[in-house]
Amino acid sequence: MNILLENSPKAFALRSFLSAALSLVLSFLYLVYNFLVGVFYHASWNFSISFYYLSLVVLRGCILFSEKRWRQVTPPVRKKNRQKLFRRICCLLFLVDFLLIVPIALMVLSQRPVGVGKITAIALAAYTTYRVIMSIIRFRKSSRSENLSLFSLKIIDMADTLVSVLTLQNTMVTVFGIGESMLELTAYTSGAIFLALLVFTAVLIRKGTPGKKEP
Repeated sequence: MNILLENSPKAFALRSFLSAALSLVLSFLYLVYNFLVGVFYHASWNFSISFYYLSLVVLRGCILFSEKRWRQVTPPVRKKNRQKLFRRICCLLFLVDFLLIVPIALMVLSQRPVGVGKITAIALAAYTTYRVIMSIIRFRKSSRSENLSLFSLKIIDMADTLVSVLTLQNTMVTVFGIGESMLELTAYTSGAIFLALLVFTAVLIRKGTPGKKEP
């Protein structure tokens, strides 16, 4: 347990993998929630967003499972494997981004019949703010790490955070109502978040090409 408190690369890696495992569990619970809401209440938005979170769960699971398998291999082999996995994860994440097209379209068209209370919306806003701040801090730390698996997990974490902002926006619109001006704002912000995800992923795919130095 003391190793978690150390200020060393090994301790940082262990904390990061534990955090990723927790994020995997939370994402899985959130996708189950949205899937069940989509099925029982015929909520198209919840049903569509559950597939995006399913993809994030699969990507995180692949990284964690691969790292477990690589514990017994030599460092050079592990480094080579991480480079290959990094490129695959980034390419898959780029494709996964397009799963957001349907929930974004449904949100712009205001087709989310299942609402929540104001207290829940405020709590979600506080959590999203905290998540954004922590994701930025973790991403900056992992950018200095030579472990590409950690960097891959932080890429997924940042994408997850951007989508949580999208979810918060949708919740606020559901709770506080929507007018024509708000509908236009929702379309612009949703498009901006989607574009940011694509650009962000594309830049990181370039960093994972052969010949590039590990982040």
